[in-house]
Amino acid sequence: MWARADRRLKAMSPPSRVSHTTERKPGVVFMVPGFPEDEQDTTCLPAVQNYIDAFAASRPDVDVHVIAFQYPFFRGEYAWKQATVHALGGMNRTSLRRMPTWARAIWTFMRLRKRTDVRVLHTFWLTECTRVGQWLRRAFGIRHVASIGGQDAQPTNPYLRHLRLDDLVLTAGSTFAADVFAKHSAGTPVHVIPLGLDARHLEAIDPPPERDIDVIGVGSLIPLKDYGAFVDIVAALTSDFPQVRACIIGDGPQQEALRAHIVRRGLQDNVALKGHLPRDEVFRYMLRSKVFLHTSKYESQGYVFLEALFAGLHVVCYEVGYTGKNDRVFRCRSSREIIDVATDLIRNPGGLLRQRVPTVEDTVRAFEAIYGD
Repeated sequence: MWARADRRLKAMSPPSRVSHTTERKPGVVFMVPGFPEDEQDTTCLPAVQNYIDAFAASRPDVDVHVIAFQYPFFRGEYAWKQATVHALGGMNRTSLRRMPTWARAIWTFMRLRKRTDVRVLHTFWLTECTRVGQWLRRAFGIRHVASIGGQDAQPTNPYLRHLRLDDLVLTAGSTFAADVFAKHSAGTPVHVIPLGLDARHLEAIDPPPERDIDVIGVGSLIPLKDYGAFVDIVAALTSDFPQVRACIIGDGPQQEALRAHIVRRGLQDNVALKGHLPRDEVFRYMLRSKVFLHTSKYESQGYVFLEALFAGLHVVCYEVGYTGKNDRVFRCRSSREIIDVATDLIRNPGGLLRQRVPTVEDTVRAFEAIYGD
């Protein structure tokens, strides 16, 4: 598959490199697997969309373009805030059926170069976007920044063997992700840049009168997140707190299995599945809660950690992701330790005050430093 893709797509790429010209406005192109289909879509990669929004707002002198490979599930160009989105409509096709999407990405990029002087290509994550981006970087000599997102840092990522890492400026959202990547990348340097929070937007959301939820979880209902363990931990908490209130926000393929697990443990009155909710509504639920419990044993950054801290919650998790240095964070090594910590926090929550976290403005400054002029 890869050899055939190389032959076909390299043939499409022009061999010559071009120098910058003053006749066109400088531009930055982002390549992402998915992007919001409109400005009301706040749940599609919120950390990425918030960063691109903040970058575009801070740099009106730069043309900002987003090439979205798979989602939205339609093709077309549309305005999104101060950026222009080019949706390729890949629809998550598999194997060689992704090649037409890659070809459209290359042609879209080539058309963009006719109207803007693309200085930087920033790809998320180390999968197809970075693979295609590397072909473009070699063809046009532009600076290529590639961000590690999640399990793409693992050696099981099939794209890694086809990437020339010394050709990339690599970033990760946490030292955890950078360390995982370093174990099999021969010491390739990685800039640690957390995707910061859009704090100004969230602080405008009015808090509820009380925190009536003891434990909350937020995330996709997939095996990696292990919400079955979340339910088991709540079951253990009922020995001290028979009326403990917990909820899980999110949807995914394990939703019905998780619902059945809640019934088996007799926790219908303790654990509520809220399903998919708009991001502002998720934050309102956080403002009603005391403890944010995250049972995933792998998390590259965990944007939701920053949201929970900003909402004033205690965060209880394993040694994953980015939480910064904060005495509200309890990074545990076992489920037994999580149960003990959560028990203490429910019994004595203390003052649940908003915490300072990295903001999206911090992220913009950090990325601008590696984008260069």
